[in-house]
Amino acid sequence: MSSDREPASSALDIDMGNTRTKWRFGGATGHLPSPELPELDATPARVRIATVLRNRDAVAEAVMARFGLEAEFASTATTLAGVRCGYRDPARLGVDRWLALVAAWHRTRGAVAVIGAGTAATVDFVDAGGRHEGGHIAPGLGLLRNALKHTADVRPAYTAEADLAPGNDTERAVSSGTLVMLLGFVEVAVGAFAERCGDRVDIVLTGGDAGLLATRLSMPVRREPHLVLDGLAIALP
Repeated sequence: MSSDREPASSALDIDMGNTRTKWRFGGATGHLPSPELPELDATPARVRIATVLRNRDAVAEAVMARFGLEAEFASTATTLAGVRCGYRDPARLGVDRWLALVAAWHRTRGAVAVIGAGTAATVDFVDAGGRHEGGHIAPGLGLLRNALKHTADVRPAYTAEADLAPGNDTERAVSSGTLVMLLGFVEVAVGAFAERCGDRVDIVLTGGDAGLLATRLSMPVRREPHLVLDGLAIALP
């Protein structure tokens, strides 16, 4: 488990994804494998959770057993804090994407593209008026590379030093090729949004592979590692 310092809160906020859980409490932040819960030095007043896992009951039981508290789960809504969901059925939009785009727009109050670089790669768009246009979903770097590992028997490197130069062996070629593929996905999607809306677009990057993309995109981006947790605090104040 790793942790950093953030502004203090009496609530334990949890972003529980498919593979990793992020948490924030009392000025500390950290991450651990999903669906584990953090060990804390103090008891939180509340436990607020955003999760894409289907078995909420098991998560709620674990929270009760660990902290003696009822877990509060965020859900995607039709509107929240000035943002209108672009899905015909809001329940089908993952709550992690929803909270991230709400937090990003809430901060900028302008046109924003939210890039989630995790297990899946997502790009969501919100115009200056808070209308969510929808978004794109593609496999993330790990999924892309694992697909080739299983079908072509290659074992690409997966490091923060991944190079964009053409590889001089199969492993490096897969490593650079999948990164180029993901960068192209993001740049084309965001460029098309900027043309559609005609406004200055703020580009926000979050997720486990955000650092790998941030220095390689040709456009200016802002990294927000705790965007889902920020949205959770807005959804469940």
